[in-house]
Amino acid sequence: MTERRCAYCRQTYQVADQTLPNAAKDYSPFCSKRCADADLMHWLKGEYVISGTGALAAEAPEEQGALPSADLSSPFDDKDAI
Repeated sequence: MTERRCAYCRQTYQVADQTLPNAAKDYSPFCSKRCADADLMHWLKGEYVISGTGALAAEAPEEQGALPSADLSSPFDDKDAI
């Protein structure tokens, strides 16, 4: 068995050997389902944040500068439709 530290509570735990029949369920990198669920709840509540700005930033277009408007017109006329 391999010894690791839980990513949530920092306690050491033994990783179950998956080659053994009926091995305990693995919650890596967490020691238990409780720690895995607690960590997930922090992400879902927005308590953990990855810093940085990307293409999906929630800033208004005025703050980012003038963005060109997209041309959504169609090259086809309505009379071309069947």
